[in-house]
Amino acid sequence: MNDRGPRARPSSRLSASLVAVTAMFAATSCAAIGEAMDSPPESQYTQAEAYAPLEAAVADMVEVLPDFPGFERRLWRELACSHNGVDDPEYTNVELVYEFSVEDSATELVRERYVDALREHWTSLGYEITQDQRQELASGRVDRDLSADREDGVHLWYSAWGLVAVTVQSGCVPVSDHSDIEYIPPTGGIEPGGEGDLVGDYFPDGIPTDQAAAVDPFAATRAASGPVPFESPDSYEGQI
Repeated sequence: MNDRGPRARPSSRLSASLVAVTAMFAATSCAAIGEAMDSPPESQYTQAEAYAPLEAAVADMVEVLPDFPGFERRLWRELACSHNGVDDPEYTNVELVYEFSVEDSATELVRERYVDALREHWTSLGYEITQDQRQELASGRVDRDLSADREDGVHLWYSAWGLVAVTVQSGCVPVSDHSDIEYIPPTGGIEPGGEGDLVGDYFPDGIPTDQAAAVDPFAATRAASGPVPFESPDSYEGQI
């Protein structure tokens, strides 16, 4: 994984586990896609252009979730795109992760009802549901995985394990200079520039306060409109 974005705090074991399983899930899914093309996939966005539609996708989810308690943190990350086992430095996969608190993650509202609400919403929008799993553990806890793909290549994933999180990925997109990446305030109750807004590595001089100050954290702005890193033994076919 090429994680040039901010990392989860070391004290958060649940966050670290989510990062590891996200990478494993992504690699497994994408290794099975396409084996015949020798050129990178077409992409609707560049890296710098991907953040706005990804953030808007999360805001869209928040709008349809009843009695929304707010997220605890947001993370911006990048995942490597590889070809024949070699990372391609010209491509990256932008990943946004919004995590609920441990307390909210334990509620039936967040673990169960939100899965049903998102399934209905994504289906109504014509998104392809790519995973819909429910597993009851020996402890009695029920884990859920719900994911969907959009036509523009954006992958949406709602995971309810020990910690519940929303993950949104761009697919493999051309790398942009980090100076071209604009700060986009978070949604879902995260304070822009606050402790839970983990995008600091992209803005070494500090988050632009003129952009953050005027933003309502719960305001949801919509965008017009498989998880990776991908590891294909022969090609890029099927990757977006």
